[in-house]
Amino acid sequence: MRLLFFILFSSNIFAQSHKAIKTWYDQINQTTYTFYEDQIVKKPFLNNKKDKIFFNPVPIDYPDYSSIWYDDALHLTSNRGGLVYRVEKDTTIRIDRSFQHRKQFQASQFVYRDTLFRYGGYGFWRANNFFTYFDKTTKEWEYYPIEGYQFPAEAYGAPCFLLGDTFYSFGGMEVDKFTGLEGQKNNDIWTFDFTTRKWMNLGKTAVDLSPYKAVQKDSLFYLFGHPQDTDHNVLVDLRNNQARFYKQSLISDNISKNEPAFFRDDSLYYYKNNTLYSAILSENIFNRPQQVERLFFDQRALFTNLTYIALFTFAILVVSYLWITYQRMKSPRLVRGGIRQNFDFYPLREEEELILGLLQTKLTATTEDILRVIGREDLSNSQNNKRKADAIVEINKLMTQLVGKTIIKTRKDPADKRQVIYFYKRNLLN
Repeated sequence: MRLLFFILFSSNIFAQSHKAIKTWYDQINQTTYTFYEDQIVKKPFLNNKKDKIFFNPVPIDYPDYSSIWYDDALHLTSNRGGLVYRVEKDTTIRIDRSFQHRKQFQASQFVYRDTLFRYGGYGFWRANNFFTYFDKTTKEWEYYPIEGYQFPAEAYGAPCFLLGDTFYSFGGMEVDKFTGLEGQKNNDIWTFDFTTRKWMNLGKTAVDLSPYKAVQKDSLFYLFGHPQDTDHNVLVDLRNNQARFYKQSLISDNISKNEPAFFRDDSLYYYKNNTLYSAILSENIFNRPQQVERLFFDQRALFTNLTYIALFTFAILVVSYLWITYQRMKSPRLVRGGIRQNFDFYPLREEEELILGLLQTKLTATTEDILRVIGREDLSNSQNNKRKADAIVEINKLMTQLVGKTIIKTRKDPADKRQVIYFYKRNLLN
């Protein structure tokens, strides 16, 4: 009985020790690493030859680590921050002189020009918006200095991509300043140029990339979404600012966000429950998009376009003002003491100026209205009427000379034939 119990107990331990925790694929050396409790099984792609690497010692808080190929070797970095292990044959070497500071949960990790970087992350009720890099000389994580005064908002868990010298960060979750817990979602897209060490805000995006498994192929990113989280697969073209949405296929059900997937030529390989599968990008997967959108609204293009529009509008306003001014200068206009056309001045008598001023205001006037304005008490009605008639004749004569038309027309009042109504023609005199 004791022997049977020992056999069962030993079998259980053996089974547990050989249960895979996770699988990681390195695109650089095209090798698969399957992690177990006390060892790693290394297997070159499409090669049955396997090699075991035993942990000596087992990293602190293993398996809470991220894998990365760096400095020609497999490295494990603590998800909590600080600790870095170099994995070699039957040896696990801790190469950092840091400590587990617990400030980089969900940080993005990548290698740029042989230097190991981490960006963002969350810890102690605060998110990070800066880069740290592993310094081989000091063997510590150092702050990466930047230029300029623009910074992304403090957020964590953002989808991040590295293309050439440009690092893309897609928003993430901000931290509530009052509770220190998860706050609102940030939709800003930022790029960091490693050549200038400057951040740039490209604008906002309406495309949520967080539910997808991103698989890079050259400069494109194929995003596979599980049907439980989204209805589409997405092809992201960062350089051309484009997101193409495709109908999901059966592959979307199988691809896990937490297990590796990669391309070799046009074939897609992915792991499910630590088992390798393959698929070909047929016409049914990423062909004939259902919808094509801008991934983000480019603020630089917006600023440039708005600048051009503003300059064009300003030019139109200036030209319009000059044209109106020219037309006004060209057309006769009533000024104090007479009429001015271009640079010529034509004087008016007092009653002529008063009549034109009255008609410009009212457009129509009766004899009584005009006499009320120009009439003189020292003259009789006949004399005032003659002054009125002579003034209107002189005004029409002058306007005929200037524009070829009379400006004041007379008609009898249909209600009282004894009364005369004077009409003013607009658009002849400004």
